[in-house]
Amino acid sequence: MTGFAALRLALVLFALAAPVAEAQSRLSPEAFEALATGRSLHFTLNGEPFGAEQFFAGRRSLWRYSDNVCQQGEWRGEGDAICFDYAGEPAPICWHFIETDGRHAAVLLENGVETGFRLDLDRIDTEPLPCPGPRIGS
Repeated sequence: MTGFAALRLALVLFALAAPVAEAQSRLSPEAFEALATGRSLHFTLNGEPFGAEQFFAGRRSLWRYSDNVCQQGEWRGEGDAICFDYAGEPAPICWHFIETDGRHAAVLLENGVETGFRLDLDRIDTEPLPCPGPRIGS
């Protein structure tokens, strides 16, 4: 077998043995806005409830941690990142929202680089979050 034929055979065998890659894409700010506005997104961390965020018109939001603490916020797109400014937080919190085989997740960014911290989107509904205090709109 020639060197070229052996290389070709090795590439074919590697392709057959390689796991099927998942189709993953980042949501643009516009796609995220279409997904989220008027809805509440519920997130899990390693299969356990982590928190939920209700999204309003005008890119406003209300985040509720699993311990019932709520924070008002606003979000904006920065390239392909979605960045949140929350009342009382010193700096924005930015994420890549991704879709993999029809499932969504948020991957935390630090200085524009993915950290590996990932929240899975468990469900989407239109129920308001039970947060005390003044409402920020609907």
